[in-house]
Amino acid sequence: MLPFIRIFQYNIPSYWLMCMLGLLAAIILLYARRGRFQFASDDTLHIVLLGAIGAMIGAKTLYLITIIPELIQLVPQIDWSYRTIELLFSGGYVFYGGLIGGLLAAAAYCRRYRLSLRTAADFYAPALPLFHAFGRIGCFLAGCCWGVETPWGVAFKESLAAPNGVPLFPVQLVEALCNLAICAVLLLYERRARGRQPTGGALILYAALYACVRFILEFWRGDAVRGHFLFLSTSQWISILFLFGIGIYFWKILRRRQV
Repeated sequence: MLPFIRIFQYNIPSYWLMCMLGLLAAIILLYARRGRFQFASDDTLHIVLLGAIGAMIGAKTLYLITIIPELIQLVPQIDWSYRTIELLFSGGYVFYGGLIGGLLAAAAYCRRYRLSLRTAADFYAPALPLFHAFGRIGCFLAGCCWGVETPWGVAFKESLAAPNGVPLFPVQLVEALCNLAICAVLLLYERRARGRQPTGGALILYAALYACVRFILEFWRGDAVRGHFLFLSTSQWISILFLFGIGIYFWKILRRRQV
């Protein structure tokens, strides 16, 4: 809809502008709640920055994995110039790869400086869907990650990726609203758990809720690179793995209580 936003004499990519606004909103939310978790100011910012780097690496890595079959077929036709490599690494990111990469980077920092992983999980969980909501709005503005064709959808006019002039389901905006709802649920969960020791349950709840949302919304995604395998996309299989892992986690907890 609006790939670039002009600020003074500069054309700023709307996607990255929304990501920066989302990062700012997430940092504000974290600092507003920092006192409840007794998280140091420098640790709060360091984990955000390190997690952002890990997220970018993870998101790009998973994207490259999903397009390996296409790359193998096109290898004889590709002109491996600097410009080609620049284009390959400038676009294309998969959220689940970013989530996994960001969590691993944050966990490594906590291990290195002996911070409680459970406390960090509960502390950072609501900031994840808040940031993601801004990112999905950025996707809508840029015209990427578009939805399937529908008779009543939104038609892009200046998209650099999605088909222009075709009514498409606004899956990006729907996912943004779902992420805001998940953020609200996590803050409510945190409020009810106030006074108790951190358990890491907020992060598990986030993973379960988002996995359900992502699995369903994938059926309304219309962009070409979905990495389908056995009728399901890469993100749907990851959603299933997330839910399966969460199920095993709670099953082990129940068994310990029974013993």
